[in-house]
Amino acid sequence: MSSHYFSNTLKIDSAVSSADKQIVLVDASHIDISALPVSKLLSQFEQSVLAKRKVQAAKQEYIATRLTLKYLLKLSVPAFKNTPLCDISSQFDDADSKLKLHTPEGEPIWACLSHSRGFIGAALNPEQHKFGFDIEHCTKTRPFVKLAKHFYHQEEVNLISAFSDINEQAGCFFRIWTLKEALAKATAQPIAKLLSPNVFEEIEKHSLTASSRTVNDFDISVVAQKSTDWQCSFMTFDDLRRVLAF
Repeated sequence: MSSHYFSNTLKIDSAVSSADKQIVLVDASHIDISALPVSKLLSQFEQSVLAKRKVQAAKQEYIATRLTLKYLLKLSVPAFKNTPLCDISSQFDDADSKLKLHTPEGEPIWACLSHSRGFIGAALNPEQHKFGFDIEHCTKTRPFVKLAKHFYHQEEVNLISAFSDINEQAGCFFRIWTLKEALAKATAQPIAKLLSPNVFEEIEKHSLTASSRTVNDFDISVVAQKSTDWQCSFMTFDDLRRVLAF
């Protein structure tokens, strides 16, 4: 039942062709925040959130995710091509558990983010479909079977325990984890509610599909109504600076 969830079916492209069903991935770990005109890039609300981030990596990831969302907005909606970046603002809506991109005109646009170890991903969801994705760095030094027994469904524990090689255990553990996180975002549920249920059964129960891939020790999973339509593309932060002209 679960074997196809471990296939690397998520399409990865080297360049962003459009904003439609696109997750843009950026390495944020080398961003020099002191060299950026932050007041011109972030809204006042976003600047207040950034100021609360104490860890440098968290600041880098925050800036990279917000700028990537704004890039996708400008790419997909020509009317916002000349809108100042600081006039576009992202804010989490507690009422429906969705991150939304607010613009000077029109309704807020749904968005989704994920980050891990300086690697970020951002996507817009203007059609408001059930959609979520997650990125996790696959560390190889944890007691994966013990962790799985504490958090996961027994059938998921059995899948991980079937491997004797630590690398294979790690791959299985993190694939299950990214699927759970992506499902949590797609269904607007707390991740705590999805740790113990069988994630493969939950995805099918909600009539969703999933696609995943491992890239450079990072596992990425997408869960959506039409998950196979989504793909990932890479940008450098220098590319982001160039296209946004800052």
